[in-house]
Amino acid sequence: MKLPKLCRNKTRDRAFVLERGKRIYLGKWGAPETEAAYKLYIHNLTTGLPTTPPTGSGSVTLMELAAAFMKARANYYVKNGRQTHQLERFKQALEFPLRYYGAVCMDEFGPRKLLECRALMEESGRFSRKYINVLIVCFRGVVKFGVENELVKPETLVALQAISPLKRGRSCARDYPPVAAVPAEVVDATIPFLSPTVAAMVTIQRLTGMRPCEVCAMQAGDVSTDGDIWVYTIRSDKTDYRRAPWAKKLIPLGPKAQAVLFPYLLEREGTPEAFLFSPRDAALERAREARANRKTPITKQTQTRDARTNRRQYAEHYTVDAYERALRRAIKAGNLPHWTPNQLRHLYATEIRAKYGLEASQLMLGHTRADVTQIYAERDFKKALDVARKEG
Repeated sequence: MKLPKLCRNKTRDRAFVLERGKRIYLGKWGAPETEAAYKLYIHNLTTGLPTTPPTGSGSVTLMELAAAFMKARANYYVKNGRQTHQLERFKQALEFPLRYYGAVCMDEFGPRKLLECRALMEESGRFSRKYINVLIVCFRGVVKFGVENELVKPETLVALQAISPLKRGRSCARDYPPVAAVPAEVVDATIPFLSPTVAAMVTIQRLTGMRPCEVCAMQAGDVSTDGDIWVYTIRSDKTDYRRAPWAKKLIPLGPKAQAVLFPYLLEREGTPEAFLFSPRDAALERAREARANRKTPITKQTQTRDARTNRRQYAEHYTVDAYERALRRAIKAGNLPHWTPNQLRHLYATEIRAKYGLEASQLMLGHTRADVTQIYAERDFKKALDVARKEG
């Protein structure tokens, strides 16, 4: 992107920049406030903000506000070098308002218009009630961005905050039942239909109550094998923004979990960055099983197909989506009731609470507050180690 230069009108001794062939005057040539105005202009131009402030009521439309927001936040919602889903939520939140009120000035965009858009979201059948409430909050976030940058009057945001969220049973949008614990016998019946790698992931979740994303992201260097209880230090998790930058979530691994992890750690000895659970390992396991169960002789065509399979590029670790797909295939093969990896966490919490109480369940799931004192956290983790020694 070529940035416009600061030019001088010698007749009027004024500084200006050219924007689409139009002169925008910034002040007297050589004055400090002119230099500051030019720096602000360049900043707004590179971040996507309007380069000229609103001159009065109705100067900023919803379409202009949305464009400024999306450009300014294009690289903002990034975690571990990857774009999160938050920007997509903002796009969905803006879809209906832009479709019907894109050319409306923000000073005229009140609660009634947003309620009309929410009603259209309900009628579309695309979103659940809870997600519609999330999208309305996202839309207000866009308006808040406009208030922060003096593009929208604060009164507009205050008026939109008067909208109450949709209540259960009082909306035509669908409601999903709350996530419940999967029965232990269903988990046990599913494991024989899983590959050894995915079965190990399910077992680790079953023994520790980890989130699916946490078990997928396990790396050899993150597991400390010192002492009778191993400790898995999670590099980045769902709630790490609530903790101090140096604080990490710790997962204690008891004897049962250690027995499951030991072969994977042994295979990746000396490579701390290697992921423990890889789709490539699962593919090789399936290939070995197929060759062991083969009843016809191996032909040249079979060898060619096997060589092509070995050259296939696999992801270095399971994603949550790939993990769930593997689980769905096993459930279908066994004709079993549907369940998801996240229900293993609910099962673990239910069992630990029944045996050791609510506090132990919160500790094992990592639900302690981030601002507790170091002594309190130390005492809590000792209790977590005791639970892992008996259960994990």
